[in-house]
Amino acid sequence: MATIVDDRVMVCVDCLMIIANDDATGLDHFLDEESAAAREREVRDAIAATQRDGNTLVVGDSEQDDAFSMSSCDCCHTNLAGARHHCVLIG
Repeated sequence: MATIVDDRVMVCVDCLMIIANDDATGLDHFLDEESAAAREREVRDAIAATQRDGNTLVVGDSEQDDAFSMSSCDCCHTNLAGARHHCVLIG
């Protein structure tokens, strides 16, 4: 049975799309192909680092999402302001 390791993980939209759907195609909407590929690697590496020790990051409760935040993403640590989405780290 999985246990909750951290129930207060707030992630940016880039991280959320990969966590939720394993889909990074939205990155090329605002970035050129090379920049989108670099951002995807950055996000995937951050997710992998967060999930070390056999933990898994999953989408949490959308009621806890923040429509606009100045806080950094708890996963990739981007400082760009924007929406932050609730996720849960389970082990």
